[in-house]
Amino acid sequence: MKVLRRWALWLLAVGLGVALAGPPARAASTPVDDPIFTQGLQWGMEQINAPGAWGTATGEGITIAVLDSGVDLTHEDLRSKVTAEANCVGSNGDPNRCRGSAQDDHGHGTHVAGIALASTNNGLGMAGVAPNAKLMAVRVLANRCQATTPTCDASGTSADVSAGIRWATDNGADIINLSIGGGAEQADLGCSFCEAIDYAWSKNVIVVLAAGNDSVLPESFASKPAVIVSATNRADTPASYSSTRQEFLRSARWAVAAPGGEGDAPGPTDCSTGGNPQGIISTYWVPKESNRYACVAGTSMASAHTAGALAVLLSTDLTPQAAIDRLLATADDLGVPGRDDDYGVGRINLAAAVDPAVPGVADPGPASSEEAVAFIDTTTGARNLTTSEVGTILVILLVTAGATALGASQLVKRQHS
Repeated sequence: MKVLRRWALWLLAVGLGVALAGPPARAASTPVDDPIFTQGLQWGMEQINAPGAWGTATGEGITIAVLDSGVDLTHEDLRSKVTAEANCVGSNGDPNRCRGSAQDDHGHGTHVAGIALASTNNGLGMAGVAPNAKLMAVRVLANRCQATTPTCDASGTSADVSAGIRWATDNGADIINLSIGGGAEQADLGCSFCEAIDYAWSKNVIVVLAAGNDSVLPESFASKPAVIVSATNRADTPASYSSTRQEFLRSARWAVAAPGGEGDAPGPTDCSTGGNPQGIISTYWVPKESNRYACVAGTSMASAHTAGALAVLLSTDLTPQAAIDRLLATADDLGVPGRDDDYGVGRINLAAAVDPAVPGVADPGPASSEEAVAFIDTTTGARNLTTSEVGTILVILLVTAGATALGASQLVKRQHS
């Protein structure tokens, strides 16, 4: 079966030489001189309050494995970050066959890597969410066509993805980012690499998984030990392509939202709309060119923001579980109070997550009607409740939980907005 990497919208490639106007970025905790950042064009970084976290932690000592189409190993904003690489395309599920160069041949993996950990304060390009994290480039997808058009996808097999997860786990990754899947094919994946995700978590490696564009992940992913990420736009509302099946994010083990962006206008050579890009600007690979940047939109970009945020948290000496708990507990609860299918527990807020003075609100965990009935059965001691009795108790529970969640979410918004 194919694992297809589909774009949410079109690619808008730009060079550093393009003059882009925009509002100034908010002051960071440490000086940052990357041109794209200082021009205020990295709105996603501001949305998750990444600069406000850098005075506390920057991802030092943490390695993020980007499993994707590879990485542009010579890019000015990435080359100093690469500590390990492997090509798992054609490995047929065997991590021992992952070897060779992870050079990108599509661009998608390079874009994802830049968001998570581009070299920062180097006077070039952009800033990364985890400025001092290291990069492990693992190629599990390949460009399957010769054209260099935005509709040309990178794709691969679930067996190669499984091999990549195991290879990264065994070679020192702390976080694995999986910005893969999209379109109708995503639903056909099943959970063919779920065992590899379980393996990574058993070795204390965090897996971050994009929720997918205009599609749904199979239900089997909901219970897996992976942080599943949906996308927000510049208005901090759900991106138009970010959709999941009903109850999916609400029932997922760990689910959050992060900036993914929307498409830009007016054309393929412009990365801004009136100086305010709607997509996510990041590093990109273009054939026969160097040091390129592009505007792209998708849950892949949201996943990359989250992977970077978790790297920052891990660098504060938190355990993997504690880092995830902290990210969820301090997320800004947007939309309806509590967990929902647009934001999961909320849009991540990195500055709040690293601030010990911010207590956060504990995530109550996945919830479904089946779990609620099981809870009623256990606590009441009743084994044969009538339908009306179950309905009455559910109403009471839901009203109580809703009131509590509303109060908690309002408190969080006051503290962290």
